[in-house]
Amino acid sequence: MSSLQTGQFSGPVGSSVGQHRFNPGAVVREAQPNVRLYTPLYGRIELRARFGDDPRTMAALWLIGYEDEPERSAEICVCEIFGRDVGPDETAVGLGLHPFGDPALADDFSRITVPFDAREPHVYAVEWTPDAVTFLVDGEVVKTVPQSPAYPMQLMLNIYEFPPAEGDGLPRPYPKEFVVDHVRGYRLVG
Repeated sequence: MSSLQTGQFSGPVGSSVGQHRFNPGAVVREAQPNVRLYTPLYGRIELRARFGDDPRTMAALWLIGYEDEPERSAEICVCEIFGRDVGPDETAVGLGLHPFGDPALADDFSRITVPFDAREPHVYAVEWTPDAVTFLVDGEVVKTVPQSPAYPMQLMLNIYEFPPAEGDGLPRPYPKEFVVDHVRGYRLVG
């Protein structure tokens, strides 16, 4: 996995205090300073990128709660694309909201099919307001979630490579591709 993130919060070594706790057994192994580089509360976040089609990869842009309080833990998935879902005529895009430890939110995540090849550049965006999160692909609204995290969130830009599965065949050569033209954040007016 390779990741760029705009914040970092964790507790002391050996504690379970930290961000994006997808595994309850995870503990802090190395002390890190707590950092807030860019942790917006509402706005428009957009990514213009090309995704690879390697079936053993996935790339994504997420916003996650900074988790300075455990319930501030939701995720807004701007887009996540698995290489196995990229084709010349259509691509499946994961997007939506996961509450994780936020009791005020409900899970609302979808995989939508868009009629394009994600190996070409496209724009994936969210407009995040106090009332809703609206998801856009190339400027077109594809989903609206009528709920919203009400705390600062950081950006996570990632590419993952998964271990081979039975029947995968030979792995594709390096480098794995996730070509980012830009990630931008805007304040919404009004």
